[in-house]
Amino acid sequence: MTAQGAPAAALWLAGPTGEFLGSGFHLGAGRVVSCAHVVAGQPAVTARHSGAVHPARVVLLAPPERPPGAAVHPPPDLAVLDVPGLAGAPAVPLASRDVANGAGVLVHGFAVNALTGQVGPESAQLTVAGPSGLGLRVQLGWVQRGLSGSMAVDGNGRAVGVVKATADDRDPVGGWLTPVSELLPLVGEVRPAPVRPVTAMACTRLLVQIPQLDDPAVRRGVVQLMNNQLGPGAGIVVPHHENAFLHLQAIASSALNHSRPEDALPALLTSVLALCGPNRALDELGALLHLDLEE
Repeated sequence: MTAQGAPAAALWLAGPTGEFLGSGFHLGAGRVVSCAHVVAGQPAVTARHSGAVHPARVVLLAPPERPPGAAVHPPPDLAVLDVPGLAGAPAVPLASRDVANGAGVLVHGFAVNALTGQVGPESAQLTVAGPSGLGLRVQLGWVQRGLSGSMAVDGNGRAVGVVKATADDRDPVGGWLTPVSELLPLVGEVRPAPVRPVTAMACTRLLVQIPQLDDPAVRRGVVQLMNNQLGPGAGIVVPHHENAFLHLQAIASSALNHSRPEDALPALLTSVLALCGPNRALDELGALLHLDLEE
C-alpha cells in the first residue's frame, strides 16, 4: 500500500450514543487498532468507516485502565478491537521496526472540524524527534484533538506508530506516538474473542431491553415491517403473546429459523431500528449477529 492509499484504512470510533471518541485504523481481517484511553470504560463501541456503522468488540487494552490520579493513560496505551464488518475493508500494513529519529511521518485519522462541527478526515505531517516519557516525541506539526488512536505512516505507507496525544491542540507543537515496536507483540498475542452462541434466547434478552418493544402494537409493527422487506411468501408467522418476552422470543426464533436467515435477521434489525430508533441493546444485537446498522 502506498502512502496515498493508507488513509482508506483510517476510521473513527463512537460510544454508546454515537459520540465521537477518537480515531483508529484497520490492520485487515476486521482487526482495528486505537488507543486504550479512547475506548477504555465504554460499554459499547462502534467503528465508523466510509459512512457505515460497524459494531466493535474490544479484545485487548494495554494497560486495561488508567491508575487513579494519573494525568494520562500509561504506556503503551493501546487497544485492539474486533470489527467483523470491516473484514474486507482497506487495511494498512505494519512496519517491522521503529522509525528513525529525524524521519518524517504522516498521520491519518479523524477530528471534529472547527468550522463545521462535524467529524471528518484529518491529517498531520510530523517529524520524529526521539524517545520521550510518553513514547516517541514528534514535532514540527499539529496533532489535533481526536487524532488519538490514528496511524502514523512512513513514506511506504506502513504504520510506524499510533498517535497517543497532542502537546497542545491549539498550536503546531506536535505530541507523542506509541512506536510500532510496542504494538507488534500485542497484535501477535490477540486471538479472536469468544463468539457467543446465537440463540433466540440471547437475541430476546437484548430485544427486551428496548423500552418501545413493551408495546404490543410496536412488536406487531416489527413483524409487519419484516414481512414487507422479506416479500410475498417469505414472511414470518408469529403467534401473538401479551407477554413481551415470549412475543419477542417467537419473533427472534422465526428469524433465526427462517429459510433465509441472511435476509430475515437484517430485516429484524432494520425494522426495530425504524420503529424504536437507535439503542445500545440493538447495537449489541448487531454485534452478536455480525450485522451492521447503516447510519
